[in-house]
Amino acid sequence: MNGIDLKALGEARTAVAANRPEGITTYRLAMTWMGGVKMKAETTGMQIGSQKIDREFSWIVDEPNELLGEASAPTPQEFLMSGVGACIMVGFVVNAAAKGIELRSLKLNMSGSLDLAGFMNIGDDAQVKMQGLDYQIEVDCDGNESDLEEVAKAAVEFSPNAMTVKNGIPINGALKIIA
Repeated sequence: MNGIDLKALGEARTAVAANRPEGITTYRLAMTWMGGVKMKAETTGMQIGSQKIDREFSWIVDEPNELLGEASAPTPQEFLMSGVGACIMVGFVVNAAAKGIELRSLKLNMSGSLDLAGFMNIGDDAQVKMQGLDYQIEVDCDGNESDLEEVAKAAVEFSPNAMTVKNGIPINGALKIIA
């Protein structure tokens, strides 16, 4: 249903419920500066419980010319928004499938804004963080409105990315100087 193997989903839920540590997933990235405000991001593997998974993907992050970039790739904020939006969409597809709702098309539009004065440390009143994210889900299917409202609510409430952005998490780091 919607490309989701419901049997495998049920088996995965049962396995995690029986052994919660096997549901802990760790993601890893390496970022390399390419000059200016351009960088390359590369996946360096992930782990689900005790299972290591090779991941070999890369992408470029850049800013538009107006923000000192080369306009060659999406901005960090656009990548953040796409991660939140994609996670909500995954939840929508899976929850729709679990309810037996077959999707014909699904689209999510998202917007968000930030105050550059915060990033540039201008004024005490300017916030560094984005002011919020707004989304709209457009769906074509045979599901009824009540079921679709439940699917949409679950898609957001159980989206790791959406809940991470909404509720915040600690960001820990260290500096390593290479001589």
